[in-house]
Amino acid sequence: MRLVSLAPLCRAVLAVLPLAILLPGCGGTAPTASHKVVRPVPTVASAAPANPWANLQTQVGNYPVGGADFLRAGPLAERLRGLLGPTNYNVLLENLQVSGPLRQDGSMLYITGNRQHEGGTEAAAVVVHAANDTVRVWLLTGGEEWDVQDQGTPKTLPADVARMMENAAR
Repeated sequence: MRLVSLAPLCRAVLAVLPLAILLPGCGGTAPTASHKVVRPVPTVASAAPANPWANLQTQVGNYPVGGADFLRAGPLAERLRGLLGPTNYNVLLENLQVSGPLRQDGSMLYITGNRQHEGGTEAAAVVVHAANDTVRVWLLTGGEEWDVQDQGTPKTLPADVARMMENAAR
């Protein structure tokens, strides 16, 4: 009969012992008979997702200047940075130096503009489709047109934006 040292076995048991003590408190998925299951009471905040464009809709009629610059801060600015990247985002801002106010056409919010003194060659439009949470950007820069959208199939454009794009193509 061969004798086996119990030292490795003892070390393994001692190494696992703290885990065995901690794991029962980690919250398994199946309740035991001795625990009462308490279901959380739904709150108003968890009922439905908030409209991410509600604050932007309050800016309709306003220009993107001053303290409420919706092109540089807030959900629209975040989406634009993500969609365009830092370089093209800055081009967009330059191409909206001279812009109209934020406008609304149905559930679409939009703004158009151009770079100061370069209206025929440097222009931009941003369209937010609030109903399906989509942002579309059109840029005219360096003699090229860019038309990008962050998700889904290309959405319709407000008549003002479509007209601006057609005029730029001429």
